[in-house]
This record gives sequence, C-alpha cells and structure tokens, in this order.
Amino acid sequence: MTLRAFRLDVSLLEALAGGGGGAGALRLLADAEYGRRLLLLRAVLDRARERGGAVAAEVAGLFAVLAQARRAAPEATRRVLAHPSVGPRLVTTWQALGDPDPGPVAALPLAEVTASAALAAGLPAEVTLTAQGPGAVLPGLGAAVLPDAPPGSPVRLRGGVLEAEDGGSVPVWGVGAGSRTPSGAQVRAEATTGAAAQVWAAEAQERASAGADVQGEGGARWWALRVVWAPGDGGGPAEGLGGPDGAGRSVSAILLDDVDPVAAAGAPRVRLGAGEVRAWQAEAAAALRLLRVRHPGYAGEVAAGLRALVPLPAGAGAHRSGSAAERFGGVTLTRPASPLTFAETLVHETQHSKLVAVMHLVDLLDADAGEQPLLYAPWRDDPRPPAGLLHGTYAFLSVARFWSVEARAARDPERRYDAQVRCARWREAASEAAGTLLAHADVLTGTGRRFVIVMDAALAGLRRVPLPAAAVREARRQAEEHRTRWRTRQDRGPSTRV
Repeated sequence: MTLRAFRLDVSLLEALAGGGGGAGALRLLADAEYGRRLLLLRAVLDRARERGGAVAAEVAGLFAVLAQARRAAPEATRRVLAHPSVGPRLVTTWQALGDPDPGPVAALPLAEVTASAALAAGLPAEVTLTAQGPGAVLPGLGAAVLPDAPPGSPVRLRGGVLEAEDGGSVPVWGVGAGSRTPSGAQVRAEATTGAAAQVWAAEAQERASAGADVQGEGGARWWALRVVWAPGDGGGPAEGLGGPDGAGRSVSAILLDDVDPVAAAGAPRVRLGAGEVRAWQAEAAAALRLLRVRHPGYAGEVAAGLRALVPLPAGAGAHRSGSAAERFGGVTLTRPASPLTFAETLVHETQHSKLVAVMHLVDLLDADAGEQPLLYAPWRDDPRPPAGLLHGTYAFLSVARFWSVEARAARDPERRYDAQVRCARWREAASEAAGTLLAHADVLTGTGRRFVIVMDAALAGLRRVPLPAAAVREARRQAEEHRTRWRTRQDRGPSTRV
C-alpha cells in the first residue's frame, strides 16, 4: 500500500483560515481523509500481527478481500472506505485489538467494512459478520433485517446474499456507494435453487437499484441506502453538474443514511418511508440550488466534501445538526424547516469538516500547553475548551458570511431584516471568540496563532459591511441575553476557569 504525502502550503492554509478554500481545497482534504482511513487500516493490520495466532490470520484474510476489492474496483471501494461511518469502525477495531480479549474477528467492525467493499466491488467473496440487532449493517450500502439472526449470531455474505445461520437470507445490492452486481450471486443462485432463484435475484436487484426495500426468504429484508442528491439534480459545483469535478473524478452522490447506528453516533435508527425520503430529496436539492445561485464557493465545497446526510428524529426543540472528527463527509441533522435553513446547516457543518481535516494535517493547538482553560462561547450555554471554541469560531465566520449574502439578496423586508440580524449576531460572536483565543494564545501553536489571526481579519472585514442600526441593536440584545443566561448557569454550577 503506497500512500502519498499531503501538505497545505501557506496560501491554501490562509484561504482555509479565512473560511474559504473552495471545491479544490475540499477535494484535497477529502483525499487526505481517505489517506487517513488507509493508515488506520494499516494500523489495524499491524496490531493484529502483533497479537499473532488466529486473530492475525483472520484479520489478514479480511485484508486480502479488501486488497482484491481495491484492485477490482478502486473507485467503488474508495467510496465504501470513505463513507462517514467507516472511520469510527476502523478506530473501534484498532482499539478492540489492543484489549486482552478482542472477541471473534467476525464481531469486529472491520468485518462489516470488508463485506461492504466486497459487495461494492462485485466480488463473490465470503465474509462472516456478527448479527447486530437482529441483522447486519454494511456501511455505505445499507442494512439487512434478519429475523432469524439474534444478536451475536453469525451472518454470512456469500455471492451477494446475506444469510442467517438458522435460516433467512436476502440479496444485498447497494445503490449508495456505487456497487456492482456480484457475478457470484447469479452463479450461486443457479447452483442452489435453479432458474426461479435467478429471477428472484434479478428482481431484487432491480428493486434495490430503485431504492426500494428488497424482500428475502424467511422474512428477511434489505434496506439499501437511498440517494438524496446526485450530480444532475441541480445545486452542485459551478464547474459542471453530472461530470468530472475538475480533477478527473466524478462528483459523488449524497446518500441518506437512515439505517446505520454508527453513522448517527448511536442515535436510534428509523427506516424512512418513501414520502419522507422524497421530502429530504426535494429540500436537499432546493438547498443546494440556493447555494449554487448565491453561494457558489460553498456549493462547490459541499458537493466536493459531503457524502451522507444522517437523519435524526424530529423533536419538540429546535433544529439540530452535528458532525464528528472521524466521520468526515457526514452530517447528522433533523430535517430543516426550509431550504434556507438547510443551506445554512450544510455551510455550518462543512466548515467543521474542513477544520477537522486541517487539524489532522496541521497542529493548531499546543498539546503541551498544560491545563486547558474553559472559555466563554457566545453560542453555547456551557464553557468550551480551546478546540471547541476554535471550531465554533470557524463555523460561525462562514455562517455570518452566509447571512450577509442572504441579507443583500432578500427582497422581502422581513426576511432581509432577519438575515441582517443573524449576520450581525454571528459576526460579532465569532469576532469575540477569535479575540478570546488570541488572548489565550499560549494554547495555540505558531501556525494556530496565524490561523486565528487570519480568521480575525476576515471577521473584521465582515464587520465593516454596513448593516441597519436596528439590526445591530437587536443582535447585541440577543448577545447580552445569552451572556446573562450563561452567567446564571455558571453561578448555579461548579466554578470554571474562564
């Protein structure tokens, strides 16, 4: 396995620090994050070899399948390995192999990743998994419900069919990560049950390709991931929809991952009905069109970096969204109420993904700085460590810029005023937070200080954009209300160093 070195030159790092970078920067960061996945795989293999014995042999067997998949279908395998939920699976596998008793290799998340890669590459490989729930998740492709597979029991992928040990099976073809039809599935169907099974398998593949659930034997079902947006749907990067992204690669589709609990950091998974999926598709397309028309730079970044939307159950509270360090390209969120909110959410979370990838390449925080202070964040009711404040500052820089553009574009006076207030609120909040970080510069590396200085300069430019006095007053009222609420909360809890 040969890996390339990734470097951020000064001009690109400063463009990123200013909240930009564009689609080209996102492609580089996505490549770097894929390289990180490959390094994690190598670390898993090395740790298994250190253990030796049956564990080393079984892990080596999984790696042989992964290597074959990469040779047979490198792009399809990459899409699987780059799926947001694969990162946590590789970390969990590496950690488990360091335990005194890691358990059976088939129960390690690496087995799920290997099965997905084999399926996506069209290999007739056999991979043994362990049932979860009951059933099995193939990251980036979908999930099988196997009523005859209680948690902890073996589940086998053979020739494109998932089988429970005690009965029940279903053909599994994922449309999400760009999988192929495993030729072994047809061969195996003909060898075992004749022409009827071939017809059944072909019909199941057709339903899966259309995003429909597939019914198997013994009550088994296959839930393929659905595509929420694909090149050609509108709203993609300015360099052309449905074609190469400017670097000789195709712009990837954005998946709706409603079946993988790892993608949602353990939140309950609920299979969405066809009507709900259509609503996600329509609103995502509208949000991406809005970005392309009014925020082309962000549209290119989202299309280059976003891989999966992970729907969260709607609650009584406000809209929620999030992203995580090892889930690059994934956004968990409740369905936004409007394309405008959807677009803002995509911009916000893409900035977090960008900063995560930058911090995997460059040290911005000094790991040897000693005790980390807890600092006031103008958007949170709890104090934040420097890393959290840095992330929030970076995200809200772009959110403020987003609302500055929306304020100029709005024709309706009420919507224009709302955008002006939001711009004023978040440009002031992010500027205050940047100043706080610079006041605690001992926690930053030299590169980190330069990064924050560039952020601060970008915010200073944004603060010079004229806004109505009424909007600025309302933003300051909201900011003071937040600070009062924060102080009250701190007075009720344990003292913190701020």
